[in-house]
Amino acid sequence: MGHAVGRSAFLSIAISIISLLLVSPLGSAPTRIFEVATDSAVGNNSLGMPGSQDVIRDPFGKYLAVYVDSQGNLSTAFANSDPASPGAWGIPVKSPSPLVAYRRPATVLTTPLTMRVLAEGGPAAGDLVDVPVQIIRDLVGNIVSVSYGNPAVVATSAQYASATLAHDGSILAVWNSAVPGSSSTVFAMRWTFAGGWRSVSNPFSAAPDVVIADVSDTEPIHPNVIERPDTFAIYVMGNRGPRSNLTTLVFNSATFNGAAWTWGIQDLAYETNASRGLSDATDLTWDPVRSVVVAAYDISRTTMYGVIRIDASGAKVHVDTPSLLMTNNEWGVLQVDPQTGDYYLFTIDTPLSPPWGSEFGAVAYTRCSNGVWSATLTVVDNETNNMAVSPRRPTMLGLGEDGSLEMIYAKGKTAPATIIFVRLSP
Repeated sequence: MGHAVGRSAFLSIAISIISLLLVSPLGSAPTRIFEVATDSAVGNNSLGMPGSQDVIRDPFGKYLAVYVDSQGNLSTAFANSDPASPGAWGIPVKSPSPLVAYRRPATVLTTPLTMRVLAEGGPAAGDLVDVPVQIIRDLVGNIVSVSYGNPAVVATSAQYASATLAHDGSILAVWNSAVPGSSSTVFAMRWTFAGGWRSVSNPFSAAPDVVIADVSDTEPIHPNVIERPDTFAIYVMGNRGPRSNLTTLVFNSATFNGAAWTWGIQDLAYETNASRGLSDATDLTWDPVRSVVVAAYDISRTTMYGVIRIDASGAKVHVDTPSLLMTNNEWGVLQVDPQTGDYYLFTIDTPLSPPWGSEFGAVAYTRCSNGVWSATLTVVDNETNNMAVSPRRPTMLGLGEDGSLEMIYAKGKTAPATIIFVRLSP
């Protein structure tokens, strides 16, 4: 055991020293990477969806990383000191073992003392459960431990959940239910402290909203959800499953009238050139410099990413990447420098046409500065056993933010895999 720990620490320090030398083709951007945990499931189960936030910085500046371990338990690691420093991440705290292994957690910090985790699995296969988590702190705000509550079933026949914190402290969640030969549907619900899980559009209803329904293509949809911080409108966007014949993105939005949301008309062909599959799921983030939502998706049969800016009126403008100098692009996510408005698109360079569920490769990024993308990638981790990138999004009300761009990803083609933390300092 001591030999394994020593080797792990040595590897973490060695990787971090090497990574400090990385420089972006468009300017200096030091990168630091550190080991979070070594007991993870493989990335497409432990992390998975870009809309399932898995690394969080709380208002005290402390960090939490939520993932599924190799035994199917929810696991939470936390760091009270700089997470990009040796020994910062403590031993992960495990949930009670579920009957069916958890998959693809989506975590939302609701208060400095509580968070909620949506995950597939739990009591039965196909369940989507909500697990309340209490964050135990000392008198100065350091995290001492976490405690898991009992999981509650939110939906059955559910998969690919995405969740985000709304402006009023509630949680907005979406997921897919695909019935072969019948329909593929994206549902939405809203959680509040007072009422629990209710309809987004009707707080008196316990039934989920139907946001998108497709009866012509019944393959899965991988949805993502975001709320605009200016108008409080909700956007839901997703790509198709790997066996679908369609290369379309689906989209719907809901407007906020000061008391409730009203869904618009679904668009089953919001874009028509999108790659299919979980590893090409659409990412959504907020650009505070331009006050636009930014969507990133893999353009089918290319090494390009479609990047769309959506303004408050719903108008969209493409700022797509050029063909990137890589073999095959998977797991793309986008982060915005809140100071400069530069875009950083992280991706994993895999072999051409990897088998579904085996999209492993090297972690790298490209940057868009002054409206110009670089076609050359900066490599973060050149080992070819990495999968699934989960970016850190801004905290509640922007508290504790310092402008760093951070994420986690999973390293390892078999379980147990390793969760890696990355900080990019623009």
